[in-house]
Amino acid sequence: MDEGVPSYSHNGNEPQGLSSSPLNLLIVEDVSEDIELILLTLDAADIPFTYDTTSSAEQCKHLLRTRNYDVVLSDYRLPDLNGLQVLELLKDLGQEIPFILITGSLGEEAAVECIKAGMTDYVLKDRLFRLPTVVERALQEFTLRRQQKSAIAQIHQQAWREAIVNRIVQVMRKTLVLEKVLQTTVDQIHEALHVNRCSILQPRLEQPSHSTISYISHRTTDREALLGVTCELYDSYQNALINDQPIIIHDTEDLPAHIELAAKTINVRSVLLMPLLHQQSYLGGICLQQCDRQRTWTEDEVVLIKAIADQCAIAIHQAQLYQQAQTELAERQRIEAQLRYDAFHDTLTGLPNRALLMNRLEHTLQLSQRRLIRYIPYQFAILFLDLDRFKVVNDSLGHTAGDCLLRNVAQQLQACLRMGDTVARLGGDEFVMLLEDIQGVHDAIEVANRIHQSLKAPISLNGHEVFISTSIGITLNSAHYTQPDQLLRDADIAMYRAKRRSRGAYEIFDASMHTHALRQLQLESDLQRAVERQELSVYYQPIMALDDRHIQGFETLLRWHHPEQGMIAPGEFIPIAEETGLIIDLDLWVVEEACRQLKIWNQIFPMLPALTVSVNLSGQQFSYPELISRIDQVLDGSGISGSQLKLEITEGVLIENTEVAATILRQFQDRNIQVCLDDFGTGYSSLSYLHRFPIDSIKIDQSFITLLETDLEKSEIVKAIVNLALNLGINVVAEGLETPKQLAYLRSIKCQSGQGYLFSPPLDLAAASEFLYQNNSVHSV
Repeated sequence: MDEGVPSYSHNGNEPQGLSSSPLNLLIVEDVSEDIELILLTLDAADIPFTYDTTSSAEQCKHLLRTRNYDVVLSDYRLPDLNGLQVLELLKDLGQEIPFILITGSLGEEAAVECIKAGMTDYVLKDRLFRLPTVVERALQEFTLRRQQKSAIAQIHQQAWREAIVNRIVQVMRKTLVLEKVLQTTVDQIHEALHVNRCSILQPRLEQPSHSTISYISHRTTDREALLGVTCELYDSYQNALINDQPIIIHDTEDLPAHIELAAKTINVRSVLLMPLLHQQSYLGGICLQQCDRQRTWTEDEVVLIKAIADQCAIAIHQAQLYQQAQTELAERQRIEAQLRYDAFHDTLTGLPNRALLMNRLEHTLQLSQRRLIRYIPYQFAILFLDLDRFKVVNDSLGHTAGDCLLRNVAQQLQACLRMGDTVARLGGDEFVMLLEDIQGVHDAIEVANRIHQSLKAPISLNGHEVFISTSIGITLNSAHYTQPDQLLRDADIAMYRAKRRSRGAYEIFDASMHTHALRQLQLESDLQRAVERQELSVYYQPIMALDDRHIQGFETLLRWHHPEQGMIAPGEFIPIAEETGLIIDLDLWVVEEACRQLKIWNQIFPMLPALTVSVNLSGQQFSYPELISRIDQVLDGSGISGSQLKLEITEGVLIENTEVAATILRQFQDRNIQVCLDDFGTGYSSLSYLHRFPIDSIKIDQSFITLLETDLEKSEIVKAIVNLALNLGINVVAEGLETPKQLAYLRSIKCQSGQGYLFSPPLDLAAASEFLYQNNSVHSV
């Protein structure tokens, strides 16, 4: 290709990650069809580009020298050159350009050679659709490397400047105390002894066995040569100097050959080395050199230098004490500053902690009250955040991953803040935001929505993608708030209301929540003693076979007869039991009562087919290490078979801790305990669970059954679920059956079992026994 070779261009929509100007490509390829495919592929990706093509070494070299390219796309084997040669050309020309190999095949050895030679990436010709992605990634990596090099260069440049400044600062600190003394010392030695050179040396801190010149006469010439020879002389006799023995060399010709040679290069003929010692501490030495002639050092000269050295040593010692005091003071101040910081910041996330939050909140509250007196509105809000499912992440991936997650969330929360606002970590997975000087509740809601949006993206932890959400309680300031704790309390109450409503929600506090919270607190206290006071009872709702309406078993339902408030709905006290952990003992108490009663019914109604009892099991049980042993105790104590016990779990249990759930379900299976997937269709409804886990039956949620007569879509979904379950050998139970039409439809699609008010409401023990008696009579007939 000659210098007049045209460049071709294509304008397309700019893909994300590429610059606004078209890419300038060099395509090294000899097959026109392959070039056309490359252009079509880039064209299809809407990448704007210009390009040159070549297939010879000379043309390639000429183009690389005369034109600037963003990316080189090259075949590996061409008649006149190969990919390695193109890489070599780039290297010779000193050009760092992303190089992407496009080849029909690439062996391992060739790939290694290309990588060593600087290949950025490669694309096989039969997978050319990857080219746009590879080009974009290569450009991004190239840009990142260039930015990193620039940043490193800046760091080195800054370090170089700081080193110079530090040296200047160190000299300034020393000369404030020593300069006059040392300068006077050197001048006096020159005046008294008429030596050519004089220097003061000290041991290197990082390598005490070697010396460095800390002060040298300004009258000295050939300083660089002098430094080398002086230090070599000094180091050779350092042991003697440490023992307070001066080194007197009348003629360097008497020195070892290597030192004599070095001395001759700067015409050093005679040397006097005097140690600097203070209270037996070795501080360095004074070095005198005679250059113009051989000199015999007299005793008087040695005594004089010794006296001067003693005074110099005192000055250096005092300077060191001063420097040590300054260093200790600086370190103490640093420690105190760190302690002050640590006292008001969370060590894990670096966010303000409770103490600093309360300080700022109190200040903001006082400001609001002062403004209120002057009729100047000043509104602020508290957002109380609690991460949803954090315990699951912490327990399954470990505390290190949990800490990493908290740090990641802290960074995202900071990014959601407005200027002047505060986000603090109270501890665990709880965070609080203080939004100051807002215009109204809509500002707080906007921040809450921003937080929820920010947390939607998955977070990578130890190779796992984790999705996290947060429940948020919002409190706005008002005149009746006088203490920071009151604001936090009400925001906390609103947060729990949000958490009960759904994950990733927010609630704004109102006065009724406080009343409700007090009632919840009282119920929590009463629930602790409800079992002991025999206020709890088990109700039984029959589960019937739909074909002949004979009883198959019961679902157990917990009821609480409060001595003062009457019957309390499960929807009110079960969440309290979940939050406090009481649900563990309550579930197992229901299992024990149900199994005990089932044994009695087995004895009273031997003609009935084997009944089952179904007990709802909380997801918390799957984190309870003694679950299996406790159930074994119940089965052994009641004497019933595991096949007569059904444990109902929700789909969320399988989602939150898949491995643990699979292990426990297999242990249930080993004991012939049946597992029922409750409320099927309302949660994640992943059909893969029916394959992956030992599920014996599923319960179609009442919300689907209720609409069977009016909602064709719902009826088709129910039909599909039943067909799938039948094919998998899984029993289907329809919940909430209320009308004969619903029953008829379910029979028509071969749904096996059902429960609901069409058959019977939940029954107390006496009514359930009577129900069994009636069914036994029918069965006996």
